[in-house]
Amino acid sequence: MKGYKRTDRLGELLREEIADLIVSGSVKTLNLGFVTITRVRVSADLSYADVYFSVLDGSWDSTKKQLEENRGALQVAIGKDLRLKKMPKLRFKEDRSLEHVQRIENLLERIKGEGEGGKNSE
Repeated sequence: MKGYKRTDRLGELLREEIADLIVSGSVKTLNLGFVTITRVRVSADLSYADVYFSVLDGSWDSTKKQLEENRGALQVAIGKDLRLKKMPKLRFKEDRSLEHVQRIENLLERIKGEGEGGKNSE
């Protein structure tokens, strides 16, 4: 079995570190509500890292704006904590997979309800 690639390990470290920084309030100007860092994908040359986040309260735009405005402070804090030779540039992306799952579940429930309604009327 092949081990994890370096970029995968670094992505997981970055995900944990960013989540810790958000929860701990270490970045003072960052004031986020219910945000979860779902995954981080690091480029092969370590030049950038795509940080995927999810929010529970629907505040996608304001959350992304705050994350982008605090990118520098996050990168500095992460660089100090992890002591990286090269800190990838963070790029924030919305992870709307939970919304898609909820939509599919709602559609399946509706279809199930319509199927049961048809059986009862026969």
